[in-house]
Amino acid sequence: MVTGKNSSGHLKLVAFDLDGTLIRPRSSWKYLHQKLGTWEMAKPNAELFYDKKITWEEWANRDAKLWKGISTDEVERIARNCPITRGAKETVHRLRERDFALAIISGGLFLFAKRVGQELKIPYIFANKLNSEDGILTGEVVNSVTQTNKCELLSLLLERIGLSLRQTVAIGDDFTMIPMFKTVGLSIAFNPSKLDVGKGACVTVNSRSLLTVLPYILSGWTDVTSNLSKTRMHTKA
Repeated sequence: MVTGKNSSGHLKLVAFDLDGTLIRPRSSWKYLHQKLGTWEMAKPNAELFYDKKITWEEWANRDAKLWKGISTDEVERIARNCPITRGAKETVHRLRERDFALAIISGGLFLFAKRVGQELKIPYIFANKLNSEDGILTGEVVNSVTQTNKCELLSLLLERIGLSLRQTVAIGDDFTMIPMFKTVGLSIAFNPSKLDVGKGACVTVNSRSLLTVLPYILSGWTDVTSNLSKTRMHTKA
């Protein structure tokens, strides 16, 4: 049973995570490593980060160095072929029809987010850009989105377009979403990677299709400040 307030028409912005939400891979970073054959060299960086021995920025910088000398054309080709989550196009289309503002706020890679944003017509994109010169990656990255600043970026966007946290839906799968989940009007953990992610959201949806989040958004379910209402929706579609 869902408990909360049905405030249809109240929600105005949907902020999506990219990795594991709009695209099927849990990590665009790992996906690119696997396609370029650099994953075995990158794996220790991930282990150091999750062991809290290096920062997010150090992790990103170490990973980006492994791609120095790779052409941006190759990265863009890989990004174009990255599989989009089932139902993502239809979900975003139906939200656009209802005049929702749409954003991607992701610690993933900008080239992947840009491709998805263009294909799904999502205008606001925050993600991490790999630096390049003359079409070649320099091995540097601009760490625009980290594990701690998604709320700050969301607040800047809301100020820009004249909306509030109360009017916002946040959808994502990993721990970087938890601070956002605690502040927005409706938070949806979509196939959460860890139990804590689901616990931090108003709604948990386990499904192969992103369409399963639509009923919650379109009916306006929201618990603005405390997220005391917890729902667990387990579907396979």
